[in-house]
Amino acid sequence: MEVKIDQYKIEELYDLNLDYQNIKAFVQKHNKMSYVEFDYYTVNDLTLFMVEPDLNLEAIEITINQILKTMPAIKKIFSKPVLHLKENNEILPVESVRVINNNTIQHISSHSELWNNIENGEIRPLKLLTKVYQDNYGIYENIVFCNLIDNILSYTRRVMRYIKNLIYSNQSIDINLLERVNHLNYFLALGKLHTGYVRNFDNLYYASKICLSNLNFISNAILPRLKNPVYKKNKLRNKNLNLHKTNILKMHKDYNRIYKLSKFFEKNNFKRDVSFDFKNLDILQKNYFYFIEILCIFAIGHFNFFMEEKQIIDLKKLNNSFKFKNWNLTLSYQTKNEIKYILLRLEKDQIYSIAFLPSILHDSSILTEKLGDISVNEIIFCSPYELDKSQSKEIYLSIENVESFRRVQQMILKAMIYADNKRKECPFCNQKLIPFSNGNENEHIFVCDTCRTQIIDAVCPETNQSFSYTKILNLQQKGIQKHQFSNEDKWLYYRQLESQMYFRNITNITEDLKIICPICHKIHV
Repeated sequence: MEVKIDQYKIEELYDLNLDYQNIKAFVQKHNKMSYVEFDYYTVNDLTLFMVEPDLNLEAIEITINQILKTMPAIKKIFSKPVLHLKENNEILPVESVRVINNNTIQHISSHSELWNNIENGEIRPLKLLTKVYQDNYGIYENIVFCNLIDNILSYTRRVMRYIKNLIYSNQSIDINLLERVNHLNYFLALGKLHTGYVRNFDNLYYASKICLSNLNFISNAILPRLKNPVYKKNKLRNKNLNLHKTNILKMHKDYNRIYKLSKFFEKNNFKRDVSFDFKNLDILQKNYFYFIEILCIFAIGHFNFFMEEKQIIDLKKLNNSFKFKNWNLTLSYQTKNEIKYILLRLEKDQIYSIAFLPSILHDSSILTEKLGDISVNEIIFCSPYELDKSQSKEIYLSIENVESFRRVQQMILKAMIYADNKRKECPFCNQKLIPFSNGNENEHIFVCDTCRTQIIDAVCPETNQSFSYTKILNLQQKGIQKHQFSNEDKWLYYRQLESQMYFRNITNITEDLKIICPICHKIHV
């Protein structure tokens, strides 16, 4: 399969390939196991959450300072690069000719096909040979400059992703430890995910914030300038050019800074020859699929469900059943029209099923169209990238994001609620649900006094269709407002927005905890 994507996506695929290698090794070593063995492996032999293990903030700070020192020179070269004039002989219409010489006269005298006519012994030409001068941006020094720009952007993108996960992991732990709204097994799950990942978060947090701010500054300074001719006209260039000092790199003040920073990148091995063989895309897709299977098992096992001891988990032929009180859950591997997906089927008073479609590269609309009609209540597209927040049917599940297992549990909670008609037991803690009335005939409210879960069965006034949503009784609003976040921090805004109800909401919510109707996507006050 021939795939045309940009360098940024190639870098992501390259890094993903490294991230999910441990999943491949685990499946090869432990293909079949009991749940007790699986639980043991999640602590000792399996990584479901990781942040770059060799993240050295001191080295990052040094590198950022080197780039910031060079930024004035980078900006000047973008606006006024050194270039050579390229001279070409061209035959142009007379009105376009600006320079003529002896060669012009000699050429027209011997090429009568370029004549218009002859009047009074004078030749009146149609076209003339002339010299055309063009700016040549492809000199060695500019190629060195463009290669450095690519290396800076690659470095900033990679380190920003690592630091974002580090910052959010720290915030997630600090916030959630102080609240009593999480699931009973939440901290047990979090402890297993962080086994072997011990860091002094307090010392790293503030330094990470400063680094992230500086990396955003560097990225924002360079990206708008990529349309300048010095970079745009050198897209097809030798990206593995050997670095050596020329007169311009030695004598020109700005280019000398470029040379020094290029040497710094080369010395510290920051220059990455990132390439991805698309023949390995199927392998990467398979590894990511195994990760989603394992993540689902982990999320189910840490959400009150248990598996009988005699059952064997076969990751290559997944088909296991779990039970929690009167809820029965089945997790199985399915294939249709060569599309592989994971089926989560919950049954109590009725059946509610969800199809998880893990995919590395394919578009969700293409996948669902190719999959065709399947008898499920929801189709969820799983991706290792942070996705467009307007896509409600897409879910971000990544080995680099600590909240991934909670997003799966959020879908499990939704399935449990829709599979239950009687509203006797709380799906979150299994305590008694108590009916409650707020005077609205179109809403039936059930409250759990133990975990403060509220389940509301409502009717969409736009379509007259019924739906359910959840709330947490007396939950304090965190005061998240989009305008308080800069463009660089929008990722943090969206993450805080989705976790306002600690992943106990089964519908999308607004900044002030209002419910967005899943039927018409409007807010019904």
